[in-house]
Amino acid sequence: MYDVQQRLNALENMYDTLANNPSWVHPEVSQASFGWMLKEILDLRAVAGMEG
Repeated sequence: MYDVQQRLNALENMYDTLANNPSWVHPEVSQASFGWMLKEILDLRAVAGMEG
């Protein structure tokens, strides 16, 4: 369970960092990356909620 929470925290931090610095990410890459990260974050939140 700790691994899930640790991964969730890391992804949320990465997502926030990229969202606050959009110039770091190429526009064509950003949509796919943010989409993937958001899905991963939501999936991990669901798992953490069920196990927590």
